[in-house]
Amino acid sequence: MARPLRLSFEDAVYHITARGNRMDNIFYSDRDKSVFLDKMNESFVKYSFICYAYCLMDNHYHLFIKTPLANITDGIHYLNTSYSNWLKARYKIVGVIFQGRYKSILVDEDSYALKLSAYIHLNPLRARMVKNIEEYKWSSYLDYIGGKEPIMKKLDTSFILSQFDNDLTKAAKKYRKFVLENIGMDNPFENAYKGVALGSKSFIEEIKERIKSIGKKREIRETRLIESYRAEEIINKISEVFGIKRNEIFSKRKSNIYRQLALYLIKKHSTLSLKEIGELFEMDYAAVSQAAKRFESKVNIDKRALSTKNMVIEALKKGNVKC
Repeated sequence: MARPLRLSFEDAVYHITARGNRMDNIFYSDRDKSVFLDKMNESFVKYSFICYAYCLMDNHYHLFIKTPLANITDGIHYLNTSYSNWLKARYKIVGVIFQGRYKSILVDEDSYALKLSAYIHLNPLRARMVKNIEEYKWSSYLDYIGGKEPIMKKLDTSFILSQFDNDLTKAAKKYRKFVLENIGMDNPFENAYKGVALGSKSFIEEIKERIKSIGKKREIRETRLIESYRAEEIINKISEVFGIKRNEIFSKRKSNIYRQLALYLIKKHSTLSLKEIGELFEMDYAAVSQAAKRFESKVNIDKRALSTKNMVIEALKKGNVKC
């Protein structure tokens, strides 16, 4: 049987679910859930995922995430594998933990973000695990209403809360009311297009065009619509294209365009976190972000910077062809 189509592209938004094999538990204690959140933190930083909402149940989990890079498969595989290995070692489990591949549905964040976040946060109530949703600490709901200190480093509540009010305190109260008013909501994914995408008519049309563009490659593991490379590939290619030594790329001399280019490309086209890039270039992670933004701005007004970037991108593509 052909694997279901999994589209992967820059700034894609997904609802992710993964269930225990044979519907077995994937969490047996609060400690297990705490470790999974640690693994989420590690994975989301490593792969630059943005988390809008999450909920950990006993035998499955829900994630509502955005991927700035086209790397959904790599990131979720890393998360599930690292947690599975830990759980099997802890409980001496033999065999697989998760039931097949995780399920991913592309989501139109502009049309469905509010409804989807509420649907995810209401899971413990629907499962009758608690009588009051605020009693459940293994979801992002309390982060939204101000009931706990944030656990997830990459959790972004502002995107959804800002749709209720510019004052986040007022927005949190309005969000709480919104969620409680939707306790009886139907499963929004019953209307998902071919089990692949959920959104407005225009969003679905866009997804149809992406699927159409794939053609006969519909059954491949993943369709990448931007390229992703290892940091070393990028550094080596810059050195090769411009005939310079590696240490020149890392030189901190003022106006070093090769260093600026490397920072920009590694941030945009690799899975390294800002912290990891900072360690590579011996600089603060915030400075990495600022340097990448400065170079991106320069590309828009400086023909030399644009040409420099394009030369390396083309060289990378030729040396690393992907389907």
